[in-house]
Amino acid sequence: MERNLIIETIEKVGQEVLLKGWVESRRDHGKLIFLDVRDHTGTVQMVINPKVSEEAHKTASGLSVQDVISLMGKVNARPKGAENPDLPTGTVEIEVKKLEMLSDAESLPFDFGARELPINLDTALDFRPLTLRHPKNQAIFRIQAEIVKAFRDFLTERSFVEIQSPKITAESTEGGANVFRVDYFGLPAYLAQSPQFYKQIMVGVYERVFTIGQVYRAEEHNTTRHVNEYTSLDLEFGFIQDHTDIIDLEIDFLKYLFPYLDETVKPEIEFLGIKLPTVGDVPSLKLREAQAIIEREFDRKVSHEPDLSPQDERDICQYAQEKLGSEFIFITHQPVDHRPMYTMPDEADPGYTKSFDLLFRGIEITTGGQRIHDYDQLVSSIKKRGLSPENFSFYLMAFKYGLPPEGGLAIGLERLTAKIVGAENVREATLFPRDVTRIDLPLAKIKNHEKKGR
Repeated sequence: MERNLIIETIEKVGQEVLLKGWVESRRDHGKLIFLDVRDHTGTVQMVINPKVSEEAHKTASGLSVQDVISLMGKVNARPKGAENPDLPTGTVEIEVKKLEMLSDAESLPFDFGARELPINLDTALDFRPLTLRHPKNQAIFRIQAEIVKAFRDFLTERSFVEIQSPKITAESTEGGANVFRVDYFGLPAYLAQSPQFYKQIMVGVYERVFTIGQVYRAEEHNTTRHVNEYTSLDLEFGFIQDHTDIIDLEIDFLKYLFPYLDETVKPEIEFLGIKLPTVGDVPSLKLREAQAIIEREFDRKVSHEPDLSPQDERDICQYAQEKLGSEFIFITHQPVDHRPMYTMPDEADPGYTKSFDLLFRGIEITTGGQRIHDYDQLVSSIKKRGLSPENFSFYLMAFKYGLPPEGGLAIGLERLTAKIVGAENVREATLFPRDVTRIDLPLAKIKNHEKKGR
């Protein structure tokens, strides 16, 4: 018999089905055993009655949570009053006739049936291969998967071409010391801080490109908003007027994204109790304007700073929501000295750039802007940073042979996900976090393993 999927059972009342999945919970009521079993499409209730099958009942009596099973049974409508409105399959149950154990799970180290795992985040990450199976984490990362799909679909529909960019580079993209240096056959190389150079090169090929991939920042921050490896949703396109064209495109994406999520992951949104934002006109302030508002509204001197601090970001988002009616706000015109060498200066506002950050619910989720497309201007900008143009000759080739006015942006997938699902720590929205304390296991534990192995 061919395997059926759990979600299909709602259309098969009165029919025999073959299901396979994980035991989510087990409840014994007298001689009856009830199991909740899940596969990738959902969860459904099983009823094991010894009068129907003594052998299946005997097997079920030894089952525990996360055991993997195969079963055959009849789909019945649940008795009136016993329906479960929280499950898509809550109107049916399976009368089990045959039951086979496929994989025996060890006893769980904590209560897996609670809505929230009764452990702290560090412990949850220590047990990540297991805790990812929890319904809350399943919901978070299914939503994240749909964010990625929405980004890809939105841009593909607008003639953007998806590209794959290298993760090992000869030079750091953003400059500075926050790069992971690696030995590349005896030569120094770096893990990519972004796909920036390659996006710009490919504008000369396809005009409109995007890429989705990992980027690496060797920043020794141990905060709720930083990880050292994250997924970046990047796009770049040519023939723009200025940075506002990129801002307009991101607003269009946001207006596309949230109705899309409401349609594709509605059960997960309801399970997590999420309130999706409404995207209307997104306000935009120059950095200096935002700092003046913070000084006026929150009585903190910040105008001397070259960028917004985490507290500044929270404050200006609060202002945007309360006074401007938006959970999003663009902050533009960061200083030239605090943006990468490829960022276009604003000729009408000397010392500042045609760049922007997008803030959402108290945190920066996007950085972007217009890039310098003129070869001589870009070479001059590189030299002003004390860098050698020769080290960027491969990158500069694209500009030497003609590149249109262009720009782009990068969205931090994990930060965006965390703010959508209401996570307090970006690690909760990072599938396998890499930070200053862990690579899967805590670094202290890895070092201890290494010592024992010597």
